[in-house]
Amino acid sequence: MSESPLVDVAYQAIHHKLLNGIYLPGMLLSESELSEELGMSRTPVRAAVSLLEKEGFVRTLKKRGILVQGVEVQELYDIYDLLTALYVFALDRIEEYHYEMDLETLRVYLEEMNRASENKENRKYYECGLMFMRTMLSTIENRSILETFDRYKDKLLFFVVAYRSTAGSNRPYTGKRLYAELLRHFTDKNYSEAKKYLQHFKLGSQEELLRQRQSLT
Repeated sequence: MSESPLVDVAYQAIHHKLLNGIYLPGMLLSESELSEELGMSRTPVRAAVSLLEKEGFVRTLKKRGILVQGVEVQELYDIYDLLTALYVFALDRIEEYHYEMDLETLRVYLEEMNRASENKENRKYYECGLMFMRTMLSTIENRSILETFDRYKDKLLFFVVAYRSTAGSNRPYTGKRLYAELLRHFTDKNYSEAKKYLQHFKLGSQEELLRQRQSLT
């Protein structure tokens, strides 16, 4: 993040609206309007936008404004492949070296997901699911794995919240079944079944991602 506090404030404010489905793919934002809304000059806003552009959330169009970018299908597939590989690797290590998973924290995230689905709190629902998986990854205390996960989790969160905010607002919250099954396998230390379940779920998720992406275009 930038050394400038104002750049950080602008970045967090815009980032927050992206992840909450307020700024959706295809929207054009104005640098001057963002500056007025945030109560600061255009210089820190421009720097914040530059950071978000590097992360792939927006693209500056000359003389037109700031375009909120969608997420391409291939990028989504690649992210899912990468994260699944991280999950399987972590479970291999947990099984081999007998790490103790923080099952209580996993249960808390699952309960939060259930409450969020009842209240139709899109971001909280998906964010709790991602934090569930991050908790599992943190078991093996590999900082590089956690940094890699953190680099991509917001991109997934942005996509699914954007989808829910448009075409998918009435779809059921079915992902919580995955986490309930994983928690059961983790509790039983049945890591082989957990890995199989993750691989199976990934294939179904990729098909669903394709349908979601098509509905946003």
